[in-house]
Amino acid sequence: MREDLVRIFGGVHEDVAAHAGDMTENEPRTPAFVVEATRADQVPELLRLASARGVPVTPKVTGLNIGGLAIPAEGGIVLDLRKLDRVEIDRHNMVAWIEPGVSWARLKEEAHKVGLALGFPLAPPETSVLACALMDGLSTMALAHGSFGDWVHGVEAYLADGTKVVTGSAAMSGRPLSRGPLPDLTGMFLNWYGGTGVVTRLALALWPKRAFREREILPFKDIEGGIALMRAGARTGLFDDLGGLSWPAAKWAFGLDRLGPRDPNEPELYVIADYGADTKAEMKVKEERLRELAPGAPPIPVAELLALAPDLQPFAELPARLGFLMDHEGGGLTWIGTFGPMERLEEGARAGMRIVEGSGNPPLVVVRPMKGGHYAVLRFIFRFDKARDTERVRALMVELGRALMDLGYVPYKCPATLYEEVARRIDPGFRALMERMRKAIDPKGILNPDRWKLP
Repeated sequence: MREDLVRIFGGVHEDVAAHAGDMTENEPRTPAFVVEATRADQVPELLRLASARGVPVTPKVTGLNIGGLAIPAEGGIVLDLRKLDRVEIDRHNMVAWIEPGVSWARLKEEAHKVGLALGFPLAPPETSVLACALMDGLSTMALAHGSFGDWVHGVEAYLADGTKVVTGSAAMSGRPLSRGPLPDLTGMFLNWYGGTGVVTRLALALWPKRAFREREILPFKDIEGGIALMRAGARTGLFDDLGGLSWPAAKWAFGLDRLGPRDPNEPELYVIADYGADTKAEMKVKEERLRELAPGAPPIPVAELLALAPDLQPFAELPARLGFLMDHEGGGLTWIGTFGPMERLEEGARAGMRIVEGSGNPPLVVVRPMKGGHYAVLRFIFRFDKARDTERVRALMVELGRALMDLGYVPYKCPATLYEEVARRIDPGFRALMERMRKAIDPKGILNPDRWKLP
């Protein structure tokens, strides 16, 4: 195998242990080989070889997702895609064709050159746009435009036998302008975590760059007040995003590492409002409407807040590295994120916070309406000490996952710790169809086989 990999890629990485695990509570697994693609045509060669030998392949870019999704199969091959980094922007139709190695910082720069913009996740600037989009990530335009999965116009991918597939309008015209009107096969590659094919290009929607843009923070004494604002604001259609972060985020951002109980006098939730406009008159309408919706929580422009609190710089302009989450002494970082009903958001947040606080963790919760308020995101984030707390965090993830699923919330970037619970609840026909599709596309089971491995 080594000789064949050297022939295809020119060499293999010797430090396979560096690719065995990540920041999460998921068990590390050591691959046999790590290879780095420098050309897209190396991908089908590898997949044909791996299929013939029955060796698992796990695609990876930066490995900074916090769902354990790029942890490889034991003894398999890690396919590093970072050096595939071409980007082509169609400014007339506002869409970017990107390869896996295109980062948020790079796409932001290229889009701005042609007067276009995009939303950003709570992720470091060097992380992969393509990987985030394939996993239904969120952004500072999520209220207006939905998750990144909604932004995908099509993909170019390779199946397990090396067959190249192009989806969306590009399958016929060569131009990735839309998912339809052909049968929509793009979804076969979304939220599968590399289990149906290796995506080497993805078409992502971009948006006009507005002449005026504002980011403001609204502090609320309780979560219920913040969610009420977000629910009302979602239905106005005026804002790009309304996302809430609970109090531990602010304290960690200020460098307060060990947190006790919240002071009753401090805000419990901070809502971050993002919006823009092309004229001052339009901007004024949005500013005034936001203030009408939250008369007891006057918005604070982030630019003004930074003058008083420079430590909050990471929240000023995304993408940014949130060091208070990623660089703490214990080294562990994980989350459970879910999509679910708007009307149960307060109930879900409170139920989850009780579980988190009962486990001795600060209740860092993210709440936000999506796609005009059609559904909500409810997410809990944990820092932990990997040397001491991994087993405890696994148990917490299961308990929290069950509680949120009981309220109708569905995990996204689903960690393996929740597969048993998902299998118990998922529609049997849906599960059978997933298994039939995967077996038809990948009969040898080589494509990231430990993902969606439902018991």
